[in-house]
Amino acid sequence: MLLITFAGIILCLFPAPVGKIRFLVGEVQYKTSLNLTYKPATLNMEVEPEGYIKTGPDSKAEIQWNNGIKSVINANTQINISKLQADALNNPNYRINLRDRINNLRVQNEKRDANQVAGIRKKEEEIIPESELFWYSEQYNVKDALTFMDAKNYPQAIEIFEKVIEQSPLDKDAELSHTCLIMIYDELGDKVNLQKHIKQLKEDFPDSSALDSLPPEK
Repeated sequence: MLLITFAGIILCLFPAPVGKIRFLVGEVQYKTSLNLTYKPATLNMEVEPEGYIKTGPDSKAEIQWNNGIKSVINANTQINISKLQADALNNPNYRINLRDRINNLRVQNEKRDANQVAGIRKKEEEIIPESELFWYSEQYNVKDALTFMDAKNYPQAIEIFEKVIEQSPLDKDAELSHTCLIMIYDELGDKVNLQKHIKQLKEDFPDSSALDSLPPEK
């Protein structure tokens, strides 16, 4: 019993970190409690619930919470870590970041397609028999799914995204499809399929740029 009580006291005196400072520029300071003095913050510094972070003019910081969500602290700001974390959980700004990642992947996709049309694929079309060209034309195109997604026609978009993944599960189009499906299922509140595609994205594309903008675990 004494050991349990002592452990509880230790946890109260030394609260567990809730995140780390992953980016900073300019004058950024941090203190572990209200009554202490601010000290210069450093990259990868752990932050605690009772702490405070402060930015000066033309300064900026970014905290990544333990659940993967990120919070940005702009210039001339002073805020308690607990409040900043609560705001991040209540305001799902990860959706903004996720849309940015999707837009970046779409740009990469368009550039890749342009290069293929200009090079290898054009030569292939000259030698592939007509019957095989017909088979190629039946392949599912991620661009069609994106068009449906932009129009908020989610059922059609989901069907094509799933087929794109099925036909080439490790292709960059599959990475884009997983990411789009994560956003769609998050908006629809479909937690089962949401977690399914988060798991597949992490397994098949461990270096994906979208991994730092996924919906938080609840």
